[in-house]
Amino acid sequence: MTEIQYELRERDLLAFNDHQLKNAEKLQKTLRLHQATIPGILSLIAMFVWFYYQDSLTAATIGGVAAFWGLGAPYYLKWITRQRIARMYSDEDKARILGEYTLRIEPHDLVEISKSGESRIQWADVLRIEAVKNYAFVFVALDSALIIPRQTVKHGDILEFFKEADQHIEKAS
Repeated sequence: MTEIQYELRERDLLAFNDHQLKNAEKLQKTLRLHQATIPGILSLIAMFVWFYYQDSLTAATIGGVAAFWGLGAPYYLKWITRQRIARMYSDEDKARILGEYTLRIEPHDLVEISKSGESRIQWADVLRIEAVKNYAFVFVALDSALIIPRQTVKHGDILEFFKEADQHIEKAS
């Protein structure tokens, strides 16, 4: 039985939600709109003002607004989204979710042990494991996953855990 122990922090919850947002088509479409389309339209207006009215100051101002919008709006939208996500979790939720976890691989189940107790997830219910730079996400639903921050793994070999878990997921599917 392979086992890992790790600690889940508040920033890890936000990292999972950031990961989900990067894959959210609607949000990506909105970011593209604010990063390219609106600044493009403003740039066309600036060029029209400069060529038609020969007003360099107004054209430069509109061009500056377009550049500021194209560079600043995506960061602002991401910041607002992170703030909304952080407010979704109450203090009670954070107290229940955050803390020490142990994941153990058993032949028929993935066992999660936390301060709330022990829960078993059948391998057929595990959809996939996604490994990114600093995290691994064990998806148990389309929008729900067990978050494993690589930095806080205290015990166990995370790569061995992934290999064995992938084998169990493939067998169950």
